[in-house]
Amino acid sequence: MPANTLTGQRRDGVTALLDPLGDRIAEEVALQAVRQAQASLGLLRPPPVVLPLTVIRGQPPPKVVLGYGLGCDSSAILARWLADPSSRDFDLSELAVITGMTGQEWPTTRRLVETHLLPQMTAAGVRYIQVARHGARQADGVDILSDTRAPDRLHLVGAWTLAHEMFNGGTVPQTTGDRLCSQHFKAWPLDTVIAELTQGQPYRHVMGYELGEARRAERDAKYNTTLRTGQYPLREWGWDRARAQAFLRTTFDLEQDWVKSACTYCPFALTTQAGRVEAVARFVAEPDAGVLALAMEFAATALNPTQGLIKGQRLLSLLRASTGTAAVLAAFTELLASLPWAVYDVRRALSPRTDGKANHARSVRILDVGEPGRMRARLDQRARCAGVPVTIGDPAFPDDTHPRAWLRHREPHQLADGTPTGEQFLTIAPATAQSKTGPAFPAAWAAASQLRLTV
Repeated sequence: MPANTLTGQRRDGVTALLDPLGDRIAEEVALQAVRQAQASLGLLRPPPVVLPLTVIRGQPPPKVVLGYGLGCDSSAILARWLADPSSRDFDLSELAVITGMTGQEWPTTRRLVETHLLPQMTAAGVRYIQVARHGARQADGVDILSDTRAPDRLHLVGAWTLAHEMFNGGTVPQTTGDRLCSQHFKAWPLDTVIAELTQGQPYRHVMGYELGEARRAERDAKYNTTLRTGQYPLREWGWDRARAQAFLRTTFDLEQDWVKSACTYCPFALTTQAGRVEAVARFVAEPDAGVLALAMEFAATALNPTQGLIKGQRLLSLLRASTGTAAVLAAFTELLASLPWAVYDVRRALSPRTDGKANHARSVRILDVGEPGRMRARLDQRARCAGVPVTIGDPAFPDDTHPRAWLRHREPHQLADGTPTGEQFLTIAPATAQSKTGPAFPAAWAAASQLRLTV
């Protein structure tokens, strides 16, 4: 046992705690465990061979740019353009097709695009550009994964993916508010590359909004400028999604519909009963691809019970209650046993807002790392030192089974009175989230920890 793991005296091979938080392990040891865990998840791999952004200026700027999302709607547009010249008013040499890669598409999407569309794009000499974020910050820039008129494969994984961002932060993509995942990993990289690609010349930006998506088209049109004009061919053709699916099935002799493009851990795919049925079928068909979603949710819900991929429910619970999911559940269980785990100290400060809601600031610190059984023993030991029990789950989430030692509970009445409050607990989880303290946390925690006397 490392000497710097805990504060106290060793007794029969066990350190007797004097402080429930003790001396946490060195930062480099914690970071090494996180790297090991993320490598087991397939997130740490040799960086892709990329091109600098400036190389895309080597050809005349396109007059038409198709934002290709790999799904049914944009695939139908591209397929019709390739098959029927009368469906377009431009030459294919004036077209650039561009995809922003989030990093973890379902394998079926890769097979469909590589089998059916890429060969036709190559035969027609259509320019296809694949891009991805280079790092967590916009200042890190954008990578060109491929820029060719003879595409033969999808480059789905760039240097920095949405999964990197989620696991580092110990969270999952959110369905409330703006779709930040799409903005960070599609909209911003695409806008950056398109500006470089078009070189200040006017262009039509084609989006795959179908007949039933009037609001999305109207919202997109608000981003038009003197150079950029949004265009929506499916709506011009009077095609809804069923019509687009029928065209793809006929054109490529498909037995089933073209699947939706989505990350394997997309919460938007789980917001409806029909979506959950379809998602479960995907997990059954491609169990190895589904394990990452379970690992992401499991780690996130340990640090925050509200962070499930399904509102009010765990994806893990859905799969356990579904038939045919034995393979993905077995692979997930095996993965959990193989990862390094950690004891996490989680603190959250809540500051009241004028609209009745609260601002949240969080600190996550790794205290110990090791195999799962040892980390549970460490959690129990720290709880005994603090004089608090280890409780299982959160009453607000019936399928939450994470152990936690609560050192402080939030006080809702303080928020109602306009006073900051805070909470703190210790828990164990796979060591996939880095220690991180948000910039607003120190001041928020100090405000929430002030002693207030009532006279």
